[in-house]
Amino acid sequence: MTAPLLPRPRPAAVLLLLGALAVLAVLSVLAAAAAGGDNLVLMDAGPVARHGAPVVAMLADLAGALTLGGAVVAGWLLPEPADRARALLVVAVTAGATTLLRGTALGLSYAVATGQPVSSPRFGSDLPVFLGTDLGNWLLSGVLLAAAATTVAVLGASVGIARSVAALASLVAFAAAMTGHAAGDETHEVGTSTMLIHLLAVGIWLGGLAVLQLLPARGRDDAQVVRRYSHLALICWVALALSGVWALAVRMNSPGEILTSAYVQIGLAKAVLLLMLGALGVLQRRQIASGFETPGTGRHARSTYRRLALLELALMGLAVALAAAMSSSPPPAEAGTPPEGPAGVLTGYALPPAPDLLTVLGAWRPAPFGMALACVLVLLWWRPGAPPRPRAQSLRLVLGAVALVLLTSGPLNVYGKVLVSAHVLQHLLLMAPAGVLLGSVCLVPRGLRAAVGGRWWVAMLLAALGPVLLIAVYAGPLLRPALDGHAAHLALQLLALAAGVLTALAARALPEPIRRWQRTAVLGAPLLLCLGAGVVLMTTDLLIAASWFGATGRTWWADALADQHRAGIAVLVVVALTAAVALTAARRSVPPKD
Repeated sequence: MTAPLLPRPRPAAVLLLLGALAVLAVLSVLAAAAAGGDNLVLMDAGPVARHGAPVVAMLADLAGALTLGGAVVAGWLLPEPADRARALLVVAVTAGATTLLRGTALGLSYAVATGQPVSSPRFGSDLPVFLGTDLGNWLLSGVLLAAAATTVAVLGASVGIARSVAALASLVAFAAAMTGHAAGDETHEVGTSTMLIHLLAVGIWLGGLAVLQLLPARGRDDAQVVRRYSHLALICWVALALSGVWALAVRMNSPGEILTSAYVQIGLAKAVLLLMLGALGVLQRRQIASGFETPGTGRHARSTYRRLALLELALMGLAVALAAAMSSSPPPAEAGTPPEGPAGVLTGYALPPAPDLLTVLGAWRPAPFGMALACVLVLLWWRPGAPPRPRAQSLRLVLGAVALVLLTSGPLNVYGKVLVSAHVLQHLLLMAPAGVLLGSVCLVPRGLRAAVGGRWWVAMLLAALGPVLLIAVYAGPLLRPALDGHAAHLALQLLALAAGVLTALAARALPEPIRRWQRTAVLGAPLLLCLGAGVVLMTTDLLIAASWFGATGRTWWADALADQHRAGIAVLVVVALTAAVALTAARRSVPPKD
């Protein structure tokens, strides 16, 4: 990668940074010891694992944050190639550090899980067994993904490279979130989802701000860059506040632990730090509002903003150290036994009551990830400096976001665990209307428009790609892992949503002078695929994921095959309604232009 070298750091600055890291390391060790209380698991693994685990976790989190935040800044905020190259140079270094630190964390986690000190002659003897567990799989995945991010980061300094690194760094955060503690079986999904939101928000906020401070004044103090980053930081602050409170709540046994549990008290200390960071953010936004280019006051505003940014980084480093201590210690809420019955063993949730109007309307299981995604989409849509948009587009965005929340947190999320019909309907509705509504307002990527290039059959294939993949999951062996694991469950929901978005974008990528039958073919291809899938569900005698949907122990709607036939009928109804809406819209309006 061709990139300008970073300026030689001043010895005083290096010593100050090393001193700060040393203080944070000591703090993380002390906080981990306090949060762990009388737990002896870490002590059995020896002093290296006991003291090293929180330190390595803190350093890995900081390096991962710099990688993610720097890649986001380089990929979306920096207009100058020289600034982007410098930011990606930092990202490449921190991605390499993340790889090494995640690898070290894997070794220490192995020591903790097996009770083998690092100095033990048997250390590593049963490492393959550990890597075969869920925890080992996710730790190894994080190391491999961090290595992939490092490899991509050194390939160039383009926008595409930066965004690819950001995607890989997000997957590293995803893998880290799947290794986190959750309170009990019924709150495992909430625990992992809130941790994922937490890691992504911290990474973008802390890493982005730190990398901006390493740029020359041209990029660091660019008013447009700072203004756009400030709005991004506000989104991250909101995400951290909501996910942090939610995550701490599911890790507590009772509110009384605020006074008795060191783990909960450290969580409250993080909340206080977040409030202080919010106050600093308000002061920073005032400096931005005063104008960096304003004669006379602009220089003072830039100087004040930089001092506040350094203080903000110090407080965020302290928060990361406390978070690392918490992640290396067991929460107060111990993992509970699953609810009684086959459904409790399979899903971790009690069997919901027989569906009728009142019970269905009252069946809610909030999903943090779907809520966070909807909020981010809305906040990005109404960001400062966003171009004026027609009211109809804003309405479609809001409807798509509301549909996303209802489908991922509402009755279908509850009954989808035990009913084929609810499971199929949830993913079908995530594709249309939720995904199609969101895709109807997104900017069509240049690469997608170039790939279509006026060729209607290419657009048709792209529009059909999402439904084909979704059908393949249901027809193949991947559905069972999506029912059993939260990570695969989230991935399947995102696949359904992305399928609808891609269908809408493929149709919009077609040029205006195109024949009606060609546009109809593009829109009709996914509908025909869903129609065929509905017919198969309605007529087949083979039960999908029989070891799951046929083993939930339902006393109501006990015939799982009959429920699968109902799923086929539901698919046909949704396809018919979608086709009617699409035909009506095609007659009354012209496809929107970007």
